[in-house]
Parts: sequence; structure tokens; C-alpha cells
Amino acid sequence: MDKAGARRSAAWIIAGALVATGVVVVIVGVLTPVAFGWFAYQPLAAATFAPATSGLFLSRTTIIGWLVLTIGLLIVAYLLGRRAGSAKRASAQHPEAH
Repeated sequence: MDKAGARRSAAWIIAGALVATGVVVVIVGVLTPVAFGWFAYQPLAAATFAPATSGLFLSRTTIIGWLVLTIGLLIVAYLLGRRAGSAKRASAQHPEAH
């Protein structure tokens, strides 16, 4: 395998690892309950605030997981586009093959 082939293989391995890591971190982050503290207290208020039912709170782990997953998917998209472009270029250089 030449150097270019080794770099392509390494790029695919890195992209796959990033996607797999991102998925695992997102799943772990979503399954982990989000803990946060209150910084104010209003003793005479009659309203009740229940954070679990009023919105989606993302943990830092979940956000990092989504970022890693997004970076991995962008690398995969780039590699697929590069592969499609090189195949198109090869078919344009040798039109008798089609």
C-alpha cells in the first residue's frame, strides 16, 4: 500500500472512530440524569417548577458527544465526496470503460 492509500485508510479509521465515540458519548450523556443547583429561593411563590417536565436539559457530556459525532460525520461526508469525485474524474479520463 502506498502512502496515499495508507492516509486514506487512516482517515476512514479516524472518521469511524469519531462517529462511534460520538454515538457512545451521546447515549451515555442522555442516560445520565442532569444535576443542577438552584441559586435563588422565593419562599412566598405559589408556583411550582419541575425541571424534568418543562424542558430538555442537556449535560455537558451530551453536548460534547454531539460535537464529536458531528465532526466525525463531516469527515465521512468529505471522504465520500472525495471518493465520488475521484471516480467521476477517472471515468471522464477513460470514457471507453462505460
